[in-house]
Amino acid sequence: MSQQETPGRRRRAGGTRRAEVLDVVVRVLSERGYERTRFSDVAEIAGVAVSTLQFYFGSRDDMLIEALHHSTEQEVVRLEQAGAEATTPWLRLVALVDRGLAPLPIGTWRMLLEFWHAAVHEPELRSHSLDLQHRYRRPFAEAIREGVACGDFHLQGDLDDVVTVIVALLDGLIIPRVLEHSYFDNEGVRRVALRQLAAVLGVDETLVVESESIPH
Repeated sequence: MSQQETPGRRRRAGGTRRAEVLDVVVRVLSERGYERTRFSDVAEIAGVAVSTLQFYFGSRDDMLIEALHHSTEQEVVRLEQAGAEATTPWLRLVALVDRGLAPLPIGTWRMLLEFWHAAVHEPELRSHSLDLQHRYRRPFAEAIREGVACGDFHLQGDLDDVVTVIVALLDGLIIPRVLEHSYFDNEGVRRVALRQLAAVLGVDETLVVESESIPH
């Protein structure tokens, strides 16, 4: 199955134009929310007929679920690519954390929140969310395993638990950014996150200080 296909759903015809319309669905969904996005909203902005949307996607729910699959898949792929050029396990973790804290477009964060909200009620999305979480966690786990194996890390605690806390921290920080809370300080949060991670992994203090000045 290609990354463009939605598990459990047959992709309909449409080619490049369908892909363009799907991007519009993602944008409308991020602005209006899952419950309030209608065929007519997307049709007006995309400049197509409602019947065209039905041809491309089937039902409204099919359209929205595919849009959520599409947008969340893209973000996980970007995380998987983060740190690919890092020369050490610690620098790879720093790159992964930086990706999780990156100042993404507000629409991306909103889509993630919409995805989690919809997954509570939609079994297909809930299943997809588990697959995404496994993939989202994997780069962190692989970097930590490599660091332990080469002696750079001295892990204090269970690896799965450590990864769970890292991912939960990054996921949870989406909320104050989406809601634009004034207290949120990205640089300060990054510094605390790296220092706490280093403490759990037993990373040398000099490496932590050096990583705090890495452009991101």
